[in-house]
Amino acid sequence: MQVTSHFNLEEFRCGDGTPYPAAWVTSRLRPLCEQLELIRILCGNRSVTITSGYRTPEYNRKVGGVKNSQHIEGRAADIKIEGMPARTVAQKILEAVSAKNLGVKGIGSYASFTHVDIRPTQRLAYWFVKSKT
Repeated sequence: MQVTSHFNLEEFRCGDGTPYPAAWVTSRLRPLCEQLELIRILCGNRSVTITSGYRTPEYNRKVGGVKNSQHIEGRAADIKIEGMPARTVAQKILEAVSAKNLGVKGIGSYASFTHVDIRPTQRLAYWFVKSKT
């Protein structure tokens, strides 16, 4: 099922094979995908790969996710942008959120991917994870 122009339901399936909850598609996944569409444009219309979408609580524990992860709530995606370093992606998103051009409420900057979420809050959550050397 196509959610927006460039994102489909299957991309957000849990890593253990559990489908994204159908009851959340309209209220959570579509708004997330709309933000991802804007991020795609922000990054020069480059392809966006979802490396992690929805997670069951069990799968989230297995992969070392935080207890209150927005992935469990179906409001988060870890992404990679074709041909663009993850740190650059996070910086572009942060700048767009600061300029009020994006409605993302959570940004995680990692060495190889960027976390984005649409948590229900007014305050931006931003974190930078230093790469292991």
